[in-house]
Amino acid sequence: MIISIKKICNPYIYFIITLILLTNINCNANNIPDSIKKIKVEEQIKNLPDVSFTNLENKNKTLFELSKDKLLIINFWALWCTPCVKEMPALYNLSKKLKKTDVKIIYINQDSFKDYKKIESFIKKLNFEKKDIFIDFDMSSNKTFKLRGIPTTLISNKAGEILWRIEGVIDWESKGIISWLKNEAKKN
Repeated sequence: MIISIKKICNPYIYFIITLILLTNINCNANNIPDSIKKIKVEEQIKNLPDVSFTNLENKNKTLFELSKDKLLIINFWALWCTPCVKEMPALYNLSKKLKKTDVKIIYINQDSFKDYKKIESFIKKLNFEKKDIFIDFDMSSNKTFKLRGIPTTLISNKAGEILWRIEGVIDWESKGIISWLKNEAKKN
């Protein structure tokens, strides 16, 4: 009798534990406290590496080309990464708010080649410009940029020096972040 009760209850217990964990993760992603505190001085990489990526317009660009005369925000993301997908609309809104400044945002996707159509569809749905979405199907940037996970965002100055690293999700639409980015663009 005891064995049959265990067999019946086990799936329900696992289901309840999984539900609690997923609810907790969802709540944490929606309530991002003190985003500005997640921005850390970059200590791992000093300068933009001499690498190039192909965008969704099938044009190859180096990071130096993209950073010329701009504060460059490089966001590493993937469709399989739920926090990345949640963060993308905020990054898009940020790009619209910073359009007339010396700040450029690019997005380096880390999905596999088989997801190319899904990537294009997702980008189209969010109204991103194809020229700002770059592809890294072999995930070589993980090693090059010493990524521990995604989303990770790097910020470099106009000289190509990487100044800041953000690991995880932040509130890109907060007034504090927008003000900070505008100030960084003016001084760098």
